[in-house]
Amino acid sequence: MRPLHFVVTTAQFLIPRPRALLLAPLPLHSMNFDEAFYVHVQGEQKGPYTLRHLDHLLNSGLIPAETLYWAEGMEQWLPVTQLVPLRHKPRNWKKLIVLGAVLVVLAAFLAFFGPTIADGWRERTQRQYNESGAYWSARGAVRSDGVPTGSVVQFDSIDSTQVLLDQKNGANVRLGGILIGGAKDSTRMTWSAKMAFNPLRSEWSATEVQVVPE
Repeated sequence: MRPLHFVVTTAQFLIPRPRALLLAPLPLHSMNFDEAFYVHVQGEQKGPYTLRHLDHLLNSGLIPAETLYWAEGMEQWLPVTQLVPLRHKPRNWKKLIVLGAVLVVLAAFLAFFGPTIADGWRERTQRQYNESGAYWSARGAVRSDGVPTGSVVQFDSIDSTQVLLDQKNGANVRLGGILIGGAKDSTRMTWSAKMAFNPLRSEWSATEVQVVPE
């Protein structure tokens, strides 16, 4: 009896379009391991391979699961997964390594700049007339109008800040902090910010920002 010769291809445009596929996957123990299998990859036919080798090619990701196979006497092309079961989806290690590197860089960025970004958001989004709203809005005003270009400031907490609300939707905020940069490496400074709250628009604005002499 002539041995069966199988051809496997990864390019569907090289083969006739298959009809509906109704065959169930075949178990490995039902196949003859002496049969010869040929693989058609990138326009080149290679082989012969044993069934075990073909199993390795498929489950190692060397040929895709969409690969079709044909044998002499068959009326249509069938998926290679009906000949060899796909036990797991091949992992793309290069993509996983790149994704891991991106996540590490993103985590480092958030760890370093995250608190600053969060503070900046709070300084710009205060919508209530209370001490907390006056404090955070005053911080934004000082950062915008009371800090020299190229310098940054680390403000004191709200517990260490004097906030006085008046009866006309205003507030006087005496705010301290450490100024980093400029002529000196770091300087202790205090600012006075007069704030006004617009109840119709629910927003704070600064009417005056001054440096308090030490």
